[in-house]
Amino acid sequence: MGRKISFSDIAVIYEEYQDILFSYALHLGFNEPTAMDAIHDVFYKLCIHHASLNEISNLKSYLFRSLRNRLIDIHRTNKEYHELSFDQEDIDENIPFQFNVTIEDEIIKEEDAIEIQRKVEDVLNRLTDRQREIVYLRYIGEYSYGEIAEIMHISIESGRNLISKSLTKLRDSSLPIALFFLVVRKIVH
Repeated sequence: MGRKISFSDIAVIYEEYQDILFSYALHLGFNEPTAMDAIHDVFYKLCIHHASLNEISNLKSYLFRSLRNRLIDIHRTNKEYHELSFDQEDIDENIPFQFNVTIEDEIIKEEDAIEIQRKVEDVLNRLTDRQREIVYLRYIGEYSYGEIAEIMHISIESGRNLISKSLTKLRDSSLPIALFFLVVRKIVH
């Protein structure tokens, strides 16, 4: 039996998932007030049955499924979306999912990209010149340790040590390493 889930745990879960759940509800075609009501209903249910959170294996999946089911129930009750027919047995195929990129999404994406690029530059500035060079050779140029040793005039062991120290500095940053390399590859190419 796992630890008992507190209301503060549920508040943290709410903060983490509220925005993506809201977006999902909007993409399902529901208006903002209905989306928020459904999200609040899902979290109210979690508060009432919070001990059962210990039994949930995939919280994110559970939240999305609960929200979707709640929205379907709201629709059935309100009949506010007349073009949708939920009388058929195959409910899943009758819910339209709208996925449109808005100008706001593009602005957010651009702002996020600028922020991520700034973080990558900060991380790169923490590395020494040799560390930046070896990271470039190993992960952008995809050179083997033998080739790096030849290019940089160092031993293979020194190359491995330098990579290890570089990766340690990268891990200590607030940026995930995979994201770091993805952005660096995009900048370089």
